[in-house]
Amino acid sequence: MNSTNNGVHREITHHWFGWVTVPGQGPAWARGHVTVPLCAPREQTYRLIAAWLRERGCTVPADLSQAITLLPGQLTPAPPADDTTPRSA
Repeated sequence: MNSTNNGVHREITHHWFGWVTVPGQGPAWARGHVTVPLCAPREQTYRLIAAWLRERGCTVPADLSQAITLLPGQLTPAPPADDTTPRSA
């Protein structure tokens, strides 16, 4: 038997927060959310957060998991079948 359930959740959204360092400014409180494929490893989630922080001039420690808290994810509803909005890969 094959399943073609197109309403399946394919992404998960994690909210995160923590203290980061901004050169020349010192510690700063940062928070946000990141949406990844449901099967994405936790390391990928941290890499995406680290990239976002670096783009904003923050210093990112080698082990980001020691600086921020990653909350359990929430399933992201699948878009309607006729939705042509691009999704992150």
